[in-house]
Order: sequence, then structure tokens, then C-alpha cells
Amino acid sequence: MRKRAAGLIFSGISALFFLEETAGAAEIEELNAAFLGYAAKMIVALLLLGAFAYLALKFLPRRLGSASRSHIKIIGAVNLGRDTLYISRLGPEVVAFLSGRAGSVVLGRWSAEEWDDYEAARMTPESLKLEKKPGEKSR
Repeated sequence: MRKRAAGLIFSGISALFFLEETAGAAEIEELNAAFLGYAAKMIVALLLLGAFAYLALKFLPRRLGSASRSHIKIIGAVNLGRDTLYISRLGPEVVAFLSGRAGSVVLGRWSAEEWDDYEAARMTPESLKLEKKPGEKSR
């Protein structure tokens, strides 16, 4: 019974808002025109904002992001079950760290020159001969 009474009260109140005089209809038309003008301005503003964001995302990473990309570089990553071992170049250093559910642990740090010297020594023909598999014959 209370729900029906509440429904009748709300429907009566809403009917009062819709039953306007003829002078009120002119005001409603003015409000509709003002609202349509406001909505049009907002749509144009959102379109301009979207176009600006698209252009910023398309062109800025090429110009500004290229300098920052060279500062951090992942040299290698090895998945170890739930953890991952990363070796990355962070500016003038090479850092090896283990990352997983429990957090991250730095395993070692080397200067970039030290790392490059190690990589160059590892790639010499003499070191490649030493790295042959045990079953291979020498030429």
C-alpha cells in the first residue's frame, strides 16, 4: 500500500512539472536552444582535445622519447619459474637483478666499459674455440 501511495505522489509531482503554461513553453524552448548550443560547444571541445591527444601520442614519442630509450635497455631476460632474471643497461652501468613475487634483488653491478670489455673478450675466435661442445671435432 505504501509503494502505491509513493508512486502516486511521485507521478503527481512529475505531472506538475510537465503541465506548464504557454509562457513556460517559450522558456523551455529557450533552455533547449541554450542546451543545444552548450552541447555543441562541448562536443567540439572534446573533438579538439581528442585530436590533440592523438597528435601528441603519434609524434612526441619519436622526438622526445628517443633520447630516453637509450638510457634503459634490457640486455637479457631469463624466466626462472615464478621469478625472472634481468640484465639491463641503466645509463653508465649494467645491472643484473632478480624480480619475482617477493620483490627484486640486485645480483650485480658493472660499469658499461667493463661489460663491453667482457662481451668483446667473449666473442674472440679463441674463446669461441674453447666454448665448443665436448662431442665436436676440431677442424
